[in-house]
Amino acid sequence: MSEALLTLAPYIKVALPVPMRTLFDYKVPKAIALRHELKPGMRVKVPFGKSSRLGVIVALSDHSEWDPEQVKPLTSLHDKSPVISAELMALCEWAARYYHHPIGDVIFHALPVLLRKGENAEFRTENWWFTTEKGRATSLEQLSRAPRQQDFLKAVQQHPNGLSQHAASVLDLAPSAAKVLEEKGLLRKEPRSFNKGGEKHAHQTQVPPTLNVEQMRATEHLLDYRNQFHVALLDGVTGSGKTEVFLRVMERLIEEGKQILVMVPEIGLTPQTLKRFEIRFNTDIVLMHSNMSDRERLDAWLLAASGHAKIIIGTRSAAFIPAPNLGLIVIDEEHDTSYKQHEGFRYHARDLAIKRAQALDIPVLLASATPSYESLTNALQKRFAWLKLRQRAGNAHIPVMERVDLRGKTLVHGFSEQALASMKLCLERKEQVLVFLNRRGYAPTLMCHQCGWIAACDHCDVNLTVHKRANKLHCHHCDAQKALIHTCPECQSEALFTVGEGTEQIETQLSTLFKDTPILRIDRDSTQRKSAMAKLTQKIHEHDQAILIGTQMLAKGHHFPNVTLVIIMDADAGLFSSDFRGMERTAQLITQVAGRAGRAKKPGHVLLQTYHPDHAAIECLCNLGYEHFAIDGLAERKSLSLPPFYHQVIVRAESGNEQEAMQLLSAMRNDLEPFFAKDVYLVGPYTAIIVRKAGQHRALISIKAAQRAPLHQATQMMTNWLEQSTKQHRIRFAIDVDPLETY
Repeated sequence: MSEALLTLAPYIKVALPVPMRTLFDYKVPKAIALRHELKPGMRVKVPFGKSSRLGVIVALSDHSEWDPEQVKPLTSLHDKSPVISAELMALCEWAARYYHHPIGDVIFHALPVLLRKGENAEFRTENWWFTTEKGRATSLEQLSRAPRQQDFLKAVQQHPNGLSQHAASVLDLAPSAAKVLEEKGLLRKEPRSFNKGGEKHAHQTQVPPTLNVEQMRATEHLLDYRNQFHVALLDGVTGSGKTEVFLRVMERLIEEGKQILVMVPEIGLTPQTLKRFEIRFNTDIVLMHSNMSDRERLDAWLLAASGHAKIIIGTRSAAFIPAPNLGLIVIDEEHDTSYKQHEGFRYHARDLAIKRAQALDIPVLLASATPSYESLTNALQKRFAWLKLRQRAGNAHIPVMERVDLRGKTLVHGFSEQALASMKLCLERKEQVLVFLNRRGYAPTLMCHQCGWIAACDHCDVNLTVHKRANKLHCHHCDAQKALIHTCPECQSEALFTVGEGTEQIETQLSTLFKDTPILRIDRDSTQRKSAMAKLTQKIHEHDQAILIGTQMLAKGHHFPNVTLVIIMDADAGLFSSDFRGMERTAQLITQVAGRAGRAKKPGHVLLQTYHPDHAAIECLCNLGYEHFAIDGLAERKSLSLPPFYHQVIVRAESGNEQEAMQLLSAMRNDLEPFFAKDVYLVGPYTAIIVRKAGQHRALISIKAAQRAPLHQATQMMTNWLEQSTKQHRIRFAIDVDPLETY
């Protein structure tokens, strides 16, 4: 940087990963300024308190509001070029303002873990092996007494362009053998940059299906708007071929050199999404999700940032992935609550992706069989294009939904006689049954028959879930675990029994009822290990006759062509929720689970086990479908001044002291409410439904307004007040804008 530029920008404003909603000023030492051109997005090492921290430059400035003598110089420059582009920096700054979250935390959230820790933004190097002239002339028989060396040399001889360390690992070759072959002069080693995060898939094994009229109309519409900002809601019934529509659009954009970001709500969906794309595209594809190692995520990030990866498939955090030629963002299962971060930086990836697309002037495609009420409202108000697919692709038909009245019935392990008879007939036809129960573990409660003692969490106001296979009691809220007990700690009785059913118990019970039938359980417990979900889905496709048991993980976008019967064990769950979104989520879940049936040529049948078969919501869903149900629900929300017609913010406070959090929010309301605009409405403070969680007592206050501006002004005032008021207290607070959890 020249002397002239140094005088113009002797200061930098730095974002640090600390819970403070401000940037920090630092001086630029002349020695650094003369050798380097500092830019926003570069990482720097700076002194902070008694230690030093890694930060990111947000802006260069010619002045500081602080006394120049108090402003410390930065310690070192970490990068030669920005790790965050100007486009993503602007997105982070907007997100920090909109979600009222510390800017440093937002920026560091947008970086892979290794970059947050100071790793260089470079591909790692790996060794490649090549045969020497002597190695090419050596016969493998000469190494017959050293089979590992023989295997390694054979593999390298078969790869005239070199064998990579990654490939050697995949082939299960011994690195020690390579070292010996080098010493013998048969191989030479050469370090090269590792950039194999994305793989070429130049084998189109599937002929694209013929589009029906609805699919063709949607595809043409999307292609017409492919070079401008445009949000389209692709609202298609389950099995209507939504994926095929955006595959056709993606093909055109890839031909034009564009990158595409495809977001999915769950890690479990990434293997099948990847497989679908592998057989269609001859291009680099990368995955981004939390089951990858930190190094794998950085390599994928670098491939996307370089522009080499044309398709990026990721979960929520992929909204921040760099892509210099981004031409389309697809958000599959857009209604899914997994797109909302519920801890820390509480952003919604769908909304963030739309904001990003607007800044880039590119289209966004939201796809769902059960659109969120927010997206439906935008479609009804013409802010989003509403593309409907109301017929299933191919010859498949919408499954028949039947209510099974459980009133006065004797159940066998939670199943009605009708459900068990239907399962037996289905299996006899060599077809598959899907049993849905949204409770993992063996049972939700362990109880003493003598004194009524219940196993409760020591840190939360909830019962511990029984996991028999793992021999433990587990809190699904704070993750506390203890060994499964067999004697009551209160009365020493051994008459302990479980109350209620979980997926693990249903698996055990069905194994005794259907002894010769493969039973596959899919929930968070059975899919913890890497690649477990992919292996389970492969097993499902391998068996003609099987029973699948699962939680909501099974409800999201999976295609199991031989599933013809779906049994929803507890269709009433959520009907009487204290959350106003409970009915919406129940309807989405039932519709999505039901949609797994009859997705191929065989007809599908859905049984909803319920104690309330005449409930208006159940009747509407079965007889009229989700769209009619949702429009009725929106009318009710509007009459009650609830989101999406009113905008909402929840302020959460938590403390180890039972009264402190409530007192803090009460004091805040008393101090600030007189200064809020007239159309800003407050409710609370009130205690959370689960008052104590992870040892912290929680209180909430809800704020809503018809317009966003006065709501955000009020939220900013509350944020400033809370930051000042909690400095000397051990009370934590969180701001949740557009919350999906209001309790």
